[in-house]
Amino acid sequence: MTGFFIKKAFFDGWDNLLSIISLNVTVLGVAFGGFYLAGSVSGIPPLSVGILVLAALAEGVLLLAISKLMARVAAYKSFTFRDLLAALRESLLHGALFALLMGAAALIAAVAIPYYLSLGNVIGFALGVLMFWVAVAFVLSMQWFLPVRSQLEDRFWKAVKKSAIIFFDNPGFSLFMFLYTLVVTALSTVLVFMLPGVTGMILAHNEAFRLRMFKYDWLEAHPELDPVKARKHIPWSEILAEDEETVGTRSLRSFIFPWKD
Repeated sequence: MTGFFIKKAFFDGWDNLLSIISLNVTVLGVAFGGFYLAGSVSGIPPLSVGILVLAALAEGVLLLAISKLMARVAAYKSFTFRDLLAALRESLLHGALFALLMGAAALIAAVAIPYYLSLGNVIGFALGVLMFWVAVAFVLSMQWFLPVRSQLEDRFWKAVKKSAIIFFDNPGFSLFMFLYTLVVTALSTVLVFMLPGVTGMILAHNEAFRLRMFKYDWLEAHPELDPVKARKHIPWSEILAEDEETVGTRSLRSFIFPWKD
């Protein structure tokens, strides 16, 4: 399943190259625009901080809207500029809430972990370590929020809860996706975040989530099987057969000159 995921994410990313670049430029524009405006009024701290907060909220809305578009790509569908506008409207509340949640979690972790460790006793050390692992679990869980909200759950806190469920039910795959994101981030840095960039990462998580959900569809379709044993022997080749046929294979020439095939 993992190999097919990487292949499909790459193929879909290549097929939507210009759209991904355009969306990445938009994400970077909002980020740099916010920092520039905040810096230009740095002499007025409340206004500067307010601008940064608004930029963060705008990024949250934009990321959720992009996730909705990438969910379409993962499902072999296209999207238009009108779809982007509709996604932005639909993401206003939950995108802003997502940004606030991530910001609050980062602030709590940044303050609580050093504080507990600085106490210099066993209890403080234990609490610091506990907070660290809670933060790790939170990060690994919330990497699923955008695809869960885009593909599965319309309610915000239900989406947060289901993101955690996905992590705890798939800890190994969640860790793989986190490491995958780190690799993509390193590659994006070299390419100035034009490619794959944030949009490429969001596409990958939507691809991974869509494919992972097939496991639950298969388990639901086979209630006669022992759940514990069935989870250890998911027939991915059978489950993904249709998708693998749809994605197919490509030569290097087809990537560079697709009109010649």
